[in-house]
Amino acid sequence: MNSNKYTFGVGIMMMALILSACSAVAPQPADNVTVQLSWFHGVEYAGFYAAVEKGYYAEENINVVLNAGGPEINPFDEVASGNAQFGIGSSDSIILAKADGKNFVSVATIYRDNPLAITSLVSDNIQKPEDLVGKTIGTYSIDLSNYWDLMFLAFMSRTGLERDSMKYAVIEDFSGANEIKSGNMDAMSGMFATDQQVMTRQAGDEINLMYYKDYGVQVYINTIFVTDEYKNNNSDLITRFLRATFRGYQYALENTDEMASVAVSYDETLDLEYQKQVMVASIPFIDTGNAPIGSMDEGVWNITQDILLEFDLLSAPVDLSTVYTNEFILP
Repeated sequence: MNSNKYTFGVGIMMMALILSACSAVAPQPADNVTVQLSWFHGVEYAGFYAAVEKGYYAEENINVVLNAGGPEINPFDEVASGNAQFGIGSSDSIILAKADGKNFVSVATIYRDNPLAITSLVSDNIQKPEDLVGKTIGTYSIDLSNYWDLMFLAFMSRTGLERDSMKYAVIEDFSGANEIKSGNMDAMSGMFATDQQVMTRQAGDEINLMYYKDYGVQVYINTIFVTDEYKNNNSDLITRFLRATFRGYQYALENTDEMASVAVSYDETLDLEYQKQVMVASIPFIDTGNAPIGSMDEGVWNITQDILLEFDLLSAPVDLSTVYTNEFILP
């Protein structure tokens, strides 16, 4: 056998193996993703913060930018324009957008339970719906025409309360129970239990919370959504992004003080102790204990659509299978 030919052949084989190995481990460029938050920075978004800080997104080969929201920023516009790939929006808004010909789809939810509640002072002994009769209720508009009064109207409908059985006053001060203590009203509707109880506790007040969810008024306040087109073309990326995000939320649930500190690093005007308490108060709404965090229930979407139909915000039902999916969360 010609030794030169043998040596040459072995060299070619070795070169092929080396090139193959190099090709197998060559790093893929990271995917760049922008998330448009629905409001200013705070522990509501702790899972995103944890996924960034703990490297969960990096492990999924994703670079993530978190854009703060606010009253002047519409997450749906930001996602539709391509300025962001993921947005945070409520389930009712997703349905209404679909009815308006805009194709967004929810791929997960942050709060699995509705955190909205009716707030009253313990000393006033308002514990059940009928206790509201004859009382003055704080609302977002005096005639209940404001979009944010929708959940209270649905609450009345499901508990048999007559609209004219109560008086109404517009909430102007959303800090704790100030409006109640001032005598302007006996209870405040549509308050976020995740922070309202913290504000009142810090002020030294004790409150009762009458949760809408306990009376059949279920909506997803903050789903994570994308466009239909993005969903159809980026299945693997969405799966990796959500896997990292809810790994982050699991970490946040188990390390509340740490994540409150991280939230403050995103906005130094935040009060650390307040963020710690809000993080703890958020736990039962994020992890309900009866399904994986991030996942959504068909029943909640049906309830949400029924409310929109009942109050003529929706003229006809939409196909709910087109506005939400668990395919990226559940196996």
